[in-house]
This record gives sequence, C-alpha cells and structure tokens, in this order.
Amino acid sequence: MNDKICGLPIALQIRALRERRGLTLEQVAAAAGTSAPTLHRYESGWNRFEIRTLERIGRALGAGLEVRLVPGRTEPAAKPSREELVRLVAPLFWDAELRPEHLAEHPDWVLGRVLQFGALDQVRAARAFFGDEAIVAAVGRRGVDPRTRAFWAAILEAPCIPRS
Repeated sequence: MNDKICGLPIALQIRALRERRGLTLEQVAAAAGTSAPTLHRYESGWNRFEIRTLERIGRALGAGLEVRLVPGRTEPAAKPSREELVRLVAPLFWDAELRPEHLAEHPDWVLGRVLQFGALDQVRAARAFFGDEAIVAAVGRRGVDPRTRAFWAAILEAPCIPRS
C-alpha cells in the first residue's frame, strides 16, 4: 500500500485505493461480494467493520488487511453535546453566528476554523465531537495551508493527508 495512505483511517484508505484504481463503488462491491451501500458506509466512517468484509474489500482493491493494537494511545476527551461545542467554539466565528445545525450541515467549515484558530480546549472538544476521520477530511480540503495539514498528519500519526 502506498505510504501516503497507510496511516489514514481505514475508511479513507478504502476510498483512496478505490479512486486510485479508477473503480466505482459498484465494481469494488461486486468483487468483494458485498453491496455498494455497504461499501459506501465503510468509506464514510462506519465504525462497525466486519473483519471478513474488510478482507474481501482489501482483496478486491489488491491490498491486504493488517489489524493490530497499538499501546500507549490515550482515550479522547468526552464528546461534548452540540450545544456545548457551539458555546465553546463560537468566539472563533467572528463573521457569522455559529448554530448547532452548522455542525452537521457544514462540518468542514466548523473544523477548518477550529483547527486553524482554536485554542487547545476548543480543538480537543471538536476532535472528541467530530472524530479523527472528520479532521483528516477537513484538513485535506482546499484552502488549508500545508503547515496545518502536516501538523494534523503528525498528531493523527498519518504520514500524509492528501489534499482533495
């Protein structure tokens, strides 16, 4: 597997491999013996992976599956409620009123602002609320400077976060 994607969350690895091979969801799903909606869930951050399904998806993409436990990682902070997170990060939105529905409707906008301008407590709360996969997606978007992208690649132990 390419070193640029090996440190990313599994969902992003699956999508990146499929896209690099120019395959559709339907093609990979058929080769893996699963459905396109199931594959889409796996690519979209589904966190209830079945090892056998992952193995079949990996074979369909020409990749192997390695599962391991890594000691020394700490549990993330407790996930705040939508209202708590909005209250905490609202000062970063000087140009617009941040509302709870923005968290679901515009997560990249919210995360981009928090990751670039937020204090440690704001970043920790956003990370606990959205999760690492959402952070990878947000910092991979256009407009995020290379330093911020490299910083989050180091924090999340991802060798490279591709720009989308």
